[in-house]
Amino acid sequence: MPVVKSNWVKKTLGACLAFSFSTLLISSPFVSTTVLAHAEHGSEGGIPTVSAKAKLPKGLSLQVVKTNAYQFALATDGQQRVEILGEDKRAFLRFDRDKLYADLNATGWHRSRQPGGGPIPERLKDNPKLKPNWVLLDKQPGYGWYDPRLIKEDLAHFNLAMVANGKPISVRIERIEAEPMTGYWRPLLVNEPEFTGLNAMVPGLSGNNFMLSRMGTAKSEFQVLDDQGAPFLELREDGVWLNSMHAWASSVELFHSPGTEQAPWVKVSETGTVTYADPRLNKKPVKTSETGSWVIPVKQKEGEQQNLLKGELKWQTIVEQVN
Repeated sequence: MPVVKSNWVKKTLGACLAFSFSTLLISSPFVSTTVLAHAEHGSEGGIPTVSAKAKLPKGLSLQVVKTNAYQFALATDGQQRVEILGEDKRAFLRFDRDKLYADLNATGWHRSRQPGGGPIPERLKDNPKLKPNWVLLDKQPGYGWYDPRLIKEDLAHFNLAMVANGKPISVRIERIEAEPMTGYWRPLLVNEPEFTGLNAMVPGLSGNNFMLSRMGTAKSEFQVLDDQGAPFLELREDGVWLNSMHAWASSVELFHSPGTEQAPWVKVSETGTVTYADPRLNKKPVKTSETGSWVIPVKQKEGEQQNLLKGELKWQTIVEQVN
């Protein structure tokens, strides 16, 4: 299904995934190494995708996204009433305009809390048809949740059942073969930080991760600036802080507690080191023969002096080894 490029879709998807992780990964008592065990699986039989033929009502956008594992992400325009049904055909999530509810007595809710299916409480195993217990999770028009069927590699397709504004809908989810990988864009840092006690590096061969460290020799605290010169990360003496109200807060891939307009800065690291996803490293050239460029401005918090960390994006062709 083509991704609708509406402002409400972009804004809601980022928020719903950030909220789903704060709910599923931080507050869930069931999270363990089992989550990571599933993260490497799920795509050998093809990539799970919403069928291109799926028809959703206006104001809804459904995608399968890859975070630590495949999960659904539903965004609405805040004017819809939608219920998500589990494999047992019982609703476990409800979107009522901008309010999000969960039925704590539905097995689907507990199954949705881990990639391979979270454990079902004993009380529901003995009585799976308990009276619904709907509780308000948050005020937001979207959410991201796991579905164990997304990582069943031998399951070629299945239907996600939902009810949108009183009308039953069946959305086909199918696996498609990934295009063969011929190469990748490699980000390279071409200069060193000028500030004493500041280290920077690109930690991987591909992707848009960037790592900054404030060392013990640093004489000041540092701010990482966006393209308009506004700070969104701060490397302080007591750790790394994120401006949770910044437009990039949901895309830097840092787990954080929600802030407020009065107190937007939240701590994301107890140490002086942070690895985050910087959107500027994703600005790829149109042609693989071209070299892209990116700049990450860093300034001393108490001063105006800036250090521009500059880099390149180069296409690396994968050469097949012939024996």
